[in-house]
Amino acid sequence: MWTIRFEHEFAKWEGATREEIMQFLKAWNQNLSEQEIQEIKQRQANPFPKSSPYHDMYKPIDPSGWKLPQRAFPDSYIDFLKYSNGGEFQNGDRYFQFFGTEDFREMNFAYELPEYMPFAVSFGMDGSGNHYLFDMREEPKNNEYPILVSHSGNLGYDDCQYAADSFIELCTKKCELL
Repeated sequence: MWTIRFEHEFAKWEGATREEIMQFLKAWNQNLSEQEIQEIKQRQANPFPKSSPYHDMYKPIDPSGWKLPQRAFPDSYIDFLKYSNGGEFQNGDRYFQFFGTEDFREMNFAYELPEYMPFAVSFGMDGSGNHYLFDMREEPKNNEYPILVSHSGNLGYDDCQYAADSFIELCTKKCELL
């Protein structure tokens, strides 16, 4: 049961039902459908004008090999979803825009997380373009994954920042991360 109280609850959503949680856990990390692959491919465009020497070097990303981690979420995160299925909250200087179960998968693919940070899973943002990510490269410790922060315009393990040892720690500390 979620017992953390945020200083500010800007948008507390209705908690996910048992059925919504079960469906989410079953579907969030399934292989991409052909429709999802095509949608991702259609969003891509050459960012360089034809006059640029880089125009002919551009190669679109192929999402057909993307995989999401086949790992379980921390119980603390599932408890949060039961409390509020997404929403916007703040503790101290930390601002949270948590994804709900309905947009979770779409947000990870929209930001091409499997391409830039394999085994990292975004569960929300901080209102300034930074993702909060479960680092699922290794087995969880005490049913928790380290939490990383990475800017949406520069996703990668080399440029991300460690934020917390657990989801609970992330939500309860009040100091700004970046």
